[in-house]
Amino acid sequence: PAPAAAGAANDKSVLLAVPFKATDRTVYGKALAEYIASSYAEPPEAYRDDLRVLDELREAATAALDVNPNVLKRNTRYYGQLSFMLSKFPADVGIAFAWHNAFVADSAASGADLYFERAAVLFNVGAAYAQLGCAESHSDKNGLNRAFGHFQHAAGVFSHLRHRIVAECRTQLTADLSPHMLGALESLMLCQAQECVWHKSVLTHMKDANIARIAAHAADLCDQAMQSAAQGSLAATVPAGWLDHLRVKMLYFRADAHARKAMDCLANSQYGEEVARLQAAHECCGQIAEVVAADQRWAKQLRPAVAEMARAQAELVGSNRRRAEHDNDVIYLDPVPSAAALAEIVPYQMARPEVPEMVENPGKFLGGDELGPPLFRGLVPFVIHQAASLYEDRKDQLVAKELVAALDELTADCESVLNSLNLPHSLEAIQKPVGLPPSILVGADEIRSEGGFIGIKRLMDSALAANAAGAALLAAAEQALDAE
Repeated sequence: PAPAAAGAANDKSVLLAVPFKATDRTVYGKALAEYIASSYAEPPEAYRDDLRVLDELREAATAALDVNPNVLKRNTRYYGQLSFMLSKFPADVGIAFAWHNAFVADSAASGADLYFERAAVLFNVGAAYAQLGCAESHSDKNGLNRAFGHFQHAAGVFSHLRHRIVAECRTQLTADLSPHMLGALESLMLCQAQECVWHKSVLTHMKDANIARIAAHAADLCDQAMQSAAQGSLAATVPAGWLDHLRVKMLYFRADAHARKAMDCLANSQYGEEVARLQAAHECCGQIAEVVAADQRWAKQLRPAVAEMARAQAELVGSNRRRAEHDNDVIYLDPVPSAAALAEIVPYQMARPEVPEMVENPGKFLGGDELGPPLFRGLVPFVIHQAASLYEDRKDQLVAKELVAALDELTADCESVLNSLNLPHSLEAIQKPVGLPPSILVGADEIRSEGGFIGIKRLMDSALAANAAGAALLAAAEQALDAE
């Protein structure tokens, strides 16, 4: 069936499509240009084309969201460039992003966080895979194979988002990005992938025993998705009818598993177990009918295609049960075991989450046709930029601690020694190392005014003569004292 745009409910489909997240318009140019100029000291004009392409990528990825492969390509390309950008810019680069809850129109969250932007875009990648899976034809093998791949990729994206991407976000998130909701979406996608396998097994007339095992695992996945979606406050977030849809699908596949196993029992002449299996299948169909009859709200929210599927199954199971009971009562007389005594149908898992390689390792595809050339390639990676800034800080701290502090300590010791020797001119030379101290220059001018070197020599000669005369007088005085 043709899916409705933006993941809206399609009454003719028996599968659930995940709606896209909507966002408000945001422009990168000005904030990133200012950051490049201030933090990298590079001219933003050199990255004008990169800024323009980045704005175009966001506009193309978030506008005109409908079900076609181009939407998937645009969102994947934008996601890949965002992942590369986070190696060049910090997450809180100063650009506010606002995203709405995919399931609640009036619920939104905003924050200046590139990780939040990347998580929201990746959610839309998963939604695109889910919607492409619903859009495929489920009446031929090729369409079922493509749908199976799309649903597995959707499950892988939601799993990658839950375990790797959301944990890095630094702002408050909408409820559709909560771990419980992402886990529920992963289980839902796996359930629908397993359902594609079930459709294909019926279409190709696989053995009934194997179809029963495939249906049993589909029922388990439906139950798992229903339990995850019903936790906490998610019941108010999940679209109306989804829990009912999953409950019906769970009962439907449990009934089908018993019915297919009953056909295998008939082929192997196990008539008593055949009756018991059909009775178990009939009980599952009865549970659907009872709940629908008891709750008209539930019946209105259930898609007509799903309700018709359950009704047709109930008729077929009821007809086969009456036939098997009659044949066993009249012909075979085989003991009918109780439901508790029936052996468990071992589930056969075919669907597994598969993360697309471009989502898990986008750097490998940058430069190719899928993601295009990496933007801001010329910028030094942000981690290196941070390391260089850290190196400068630590270098300044080391110089201040190991060199400047030691130099100040030695200078203080030198001044203390000079003070103890009463050498004020030497202290002035240390404290004012530019040129000679003024006191020395004044003294030199006074000496030159009084004859300079010759005057000093004359004073020295006069001092020496006076010293000799004084010594002679002293010697004569001592001699006179000795004689007396």
